[in-house]
Amino acid sequence: MYNLLLEVKASRSTFLLILAAVVPVIRQWYRLRHIPGPFLNSITPLVLAYHSWKEDYCTYVYRLCQEYGPLVRVTPNVMVFSDAQTFRHICSVKANYTKGLWFEFARWDLERYSCIAMRDNESRKERKIKLLPAWAGPGLSIMEGRVDSQVHEFLSLIERKYISTAGECKPMEFGHRAQFYTLDVVTSATFGKPFGFLKKDGDVNKYLEITESMMPMFGILGALPQLVYVMHTWPFNYLMPGEGDKFGFGRLMKFASDEVNGRREPGDTNSEYDLIGAYLRNGVEPEDVVQECITLVVAGSETTSVALRMALCALLTTPSAYRKVQDEVDAFYAEHTGDVISYADAKTLTYLQAVLRESMRLWPPSSGLFSKQVPNGGDTVHGYYLPPGTEIAQSMTGIGRTRELFGADSDIFRPERWLEASPQQFEEMASTVDLVFSTAKYICLGKHIALMELAKLLAEIFRRYDVAPINNVTPLKMKDPLTWLTYDFWIRFTRRT
Repeated sequence: MYNLLLEVKASRSTFLLILAAVVPVIRQWYRLRHIPGPFLNSITPLVLAYHSWKEDYCTYVYRLCQEYGPLVRVTPNVMVFSDAQTFRHICSVKANYTKGLWFEFARWDLERYSCIAMRDNESRKERKIKLLPAWAGPGLSIMEGRVDSQVHEFLSLIERKYISTAGECKPMEFGHRAQFYTLDVVTSATFGKPFGFLKKDGDVNKYLEITESMMPMFGILGALPQLVYVMHTWPFNYLMPGEGDKFGFGRLMKFASDEVNGRREPGDTNSEYDLIGAYLRNGVEPEDVVQECITLVVAGSETTSVALRMALCALLTTPSAYRKVQDEVDAFYAEHTGDVISYADAKTLTYLQAVLRESMRLWPPSSGLFSKQVPNGGDTVHGYYLPPGTEIAQSMTGIGRTRELFGADSDIFRPERWLEASPQQFEEMASTVDLVFSTAKYICLGKHIALMELAKLLAEIFRRYDVAPINNVTPLKMKDPLTWLTYDFWIRFTRRT
């Protein structure tokens, strides 16, 4: 009898445990059952996490948008849209949305937040007011000089190691060199000196090697943001990067902390302009400046390098566009002399600007969800009611390939569409592609630095060199755990006569 009672109690306990696990899943599914999407996605976020691990994250979300319509359920509590109007709505001040749980994975320290990771609108607004002056006015002009220095360093690298001739081929793997360039720009702007990726022509402190290996994990944390808190507890915190690491991301954290702590005293904000000094002068707490620096190096270098790689790849595989960019650059320098082209002049190269917009339209620099949380009172999107606490995110690939705006050939790289558009259509197209930098209260502060990096380097490369892919059939290989990572992008440079 005693054993029977034990069996009954064990069975009851097991039943209650199963019930406790199943009931929340059923409640969450029922709450948003009216939103279309795959059934398995509606009961578990593991499907989205799997596609990050599989490294086809962006393609998978875009495919769901095409299959299920303007609003699709990708996890139990995350809905995805693919139109610019909804994006502008949720980013507007009046809509009162806040950042979603997705942004939790951008917290390197649970006690401190960078502006990107801040989910409270008022706190983020207060921080952004202090950050903004560093990115405008005289600050932007000084940072342009830093960009020019790294353009020179890139050209110097080509001349030192990668000039091919009729008798000798010296190929460059451009995928990583593009990121060497963007990393040196962003570290120069942030710390006052570049880390020296271009000068070394190699991975400094194994930063890229370790960061790229962590990308699938970042994507998984984006799909399962609650894991962020678990990863910061023992024993999982030993798997996280830390200031004690000798290599990779942890080394960056230590460097940022040491640089900021070395300038805590008034007057120690660096005689030369950099972001650390500007942030400290504008009243940002030193511990918060460390978080801003770390986030900027990671996010600012990765996304800009994606845009640079994809723009060059598109040109190398579209001969007509390649010739037009080169002709436009030649025409400019037939009437102008000087060193690296200025940002103001680069913006007058209409075909080059069309190339940059077209490549970012087709391959958005970041494919993360960047979800926002529906405010109190709920909201209605595409005819579907979303209760408070629901999270909503964008498919930038879907937004960039909207046929009603970009035409029936929206899946094709064709920069001419920007020159053929009427002024009104051009403005709508441009404002839509600019959403890769977000908009309104969430707009990226580094937008103009990124565009400056892209236009300057491409203009100077086409001014001096003929560029060709080593593999004409498959110029590069790509994977997408959270952003477009490329490898085996081998090209050759020959001097123009």
